[in-house]
Amino acid sequence: MKISRVLLMSSALVALGLTSSAYAAVSCGDSFATVSNPGYVSCQGPVSGNIAPGQTNVATFGGIDYALVGKSDDANAGPFQLDFPGASSGTLTFDAPIAGFFVLGLKGGPDYSLYLFDGGVNGISSLNFDTLGIMTGGGKAGPGLSHAALFGGDPVTPVPEPGTYALMLAGLGVVGFMARRRKQQA
Repeated sequence: MKISRVLLMSSALVALGLTSSAYAAVSCGDSFATVSNPGYVSCQGPVSGNIAPGQTNVATFGGIDYALVGKSDDANAGPFQLDFPGASSGTLTFDAPIAGFFVLGLKGGPDYSLYLFDGGVNGISSLNFDTLGIMTGGGKAGPGLSHAALFGGDPVTPVPEPGTYALMLAGLGVVGFMARRRKQQA
């Protein structure tokens, strides 16, 4: 009886391992058309979820946050010239060339992947894409594109909290006090 339980549990663990390895086999780097673009830096994903305000407002690469600018399924196709719903590959053209670092998000099926690009000084006006770096519900790569998202050409600049300014002023006050005290002692 103990042997049959051990065999049953072992086979369940093996089946679970095989199922999860099918999902783990898909990587954002599998999107050959996307990662072959000039200016490509790195990628993240696939990630389960949606790219939408209130869900994914910021993309973070190397500790730098990039704010959501717009999506291809927004009114007037957002920052893109055309929307390609259902396409598994194609070319995304921006309304204007994007200089500096920016993030392109590709959403398909239940997942999305994020791609960091450096547009340099002259900017990038279009990017080729495919959805091989995104999983479908069955754990296979390459669903149709639901929408693309653009995350800021400029990193989000953190705004200091009021407490930070208070601490800085207190520190400057202490430095001023110490300097005045030393001047009086001399």
